[in-house]
Amino acid sequence: QLLHSRAPRSTMLFSQPTTMVAVIAILCACFVRNTLGFGDFCLSRGTSGRWGINHGYDRYERKRAALNNIYDDWRSDAVVDTIPLDEENVVSCLDEFVQSDYGKQMFGCHDLPASYGITGAVDFVEIAGPEVVLRLSGKFWHRRETVLGRAAMWLNARMPEIIEVRVEDMAELEDFEDVTDEFTGEVLYQEDKRAPDFNGDRETMEYQGIDPDMRGPFPQGVGGLRPGGSMINPS
Repeated sequence: QLLHSRAPRSTMLFSQPTTMVAVIAILCACFVRNTLGFGDFCLSRGTSGRWGINHGYDRYERKRAALNNIYDDWRSDAVVDTIPLDEENVVSCLDEFVQSDYGKQMFGCHDLPASYGITGAVDFVEIAGPEVVLRLSGKFWHRRETVLGRAAMWLNARMPEIIEVRVEDMAELEDFEDVTDEFTGEVLYQEDKRAPDFNGDRETMEYQGIDPDMRGPFPQGVGGLRPGGSMINPS
């Protein structure tokens, strides 16, 4: 009791009878959890007089928050820090866009879109004064104008100096391409440059007057709204 009265409040003391097994177990738990980076812990005594683990601010939560994609956060609250316009920053911002949750439905570098024939990619070409030139390649489920528009909005939000974002070749914005006879120039057929409509949702939504790009190819939810599932509105 004398030791307890003289000790600072931050000192770990056991005024109640405690077995060595319990003490060792608690200390091991603290060591393992802190070593793995899951949280900050200390020993404290509750109202019952028993000693236990007191959870401090969780380092794991801090790490997880730091991993949130800045583009996804911006889509939620429309607030983002601005940066100067240069090549390095444009490339970095494009990567933020591609690696976002939104980008994981749009670009073929991700496993889920790639498994359904989506191969689309966006690449930086050059900066021309206050203009940024990009290149769209591959097959997108979304309209190519939507892909460019989303990229342009994000780049401008991050770098307000940008007055225009355009593609290297206007043909990159076309979702269909005319295939012509090389001798007569006659249009033989139109080639669909889009990724496959793997479950028919895109065509159905277009028929119903719904913009497919507002929902994307992989809606969240269950049943008919599960990723890869169908969403057909009743007529």
